[in-house]
Amino acid sequence: MTDFTVTVPASDPNRLARLNRIRLFSLALARGCILLAALLAAGLVFYWFSASPSSIAADALMPPEWLAGLGMGRRAAGFAISFVPLACLIVALMSARRCFDAFAAGNFFGRDAVKGLRDFALGLLASALLKPFSAAALSVLLSSDAPAGQHRLTLGFGSDTILALLAAGIIAVIAWVLAEAAALADENAQFI
Repeated sequence: MTDFTVTVPASDPNRLARLNRIRLFSLALARGCILLAALLAAGLVFYWFSASPSSIAADALMPPEWLAGLGMGRRAAGFAISFVPLACLIVALMSARRCFDAFAAGNFFGRDAVKGLRDFALGLLASALLKPFSAAALSVLLSSDAPAGQHRLTLGFGSDTILALLAAGIIAVIAWVLAEAAALADENAQFI
């Protein structure tokens, strides 16, 4: 697949202004993806290693006394379990960054843009699929000190997961269409 960098004739200043806005906005989004990935990772570390046991219990909808003895081992396990879907989301954000970097360079239909968009969709899909299982593992971990017969296994599948799956599917199809369009344009360019 050939990388297609968009060039604009000097006679079309409006189009040049639009392309410059796309490039600047893409550059800002690329940097935003990096910042968001770092903030999400730092936030998860901060949550698991500094939040009070009662706060974690409230978030998990569990009685606070079940987490009274929440030590570093269980906190680290909770972080590891929570990090699995977040790691997929971070991979997705880094893929989106590569796509936006390609857009900022004016390479709208090239390999980097299409691959970045496709990998973003796959990372988002993996994160959305793993989130309910992560929640289930966390419910087991956090209820391990519960009284006999009150241990929990909670499998949550909410509207946020459904929307993330839908968004991943939409973006994957868009990336697929862009890849086909780029291949077709490359094929047509060979005939000229």
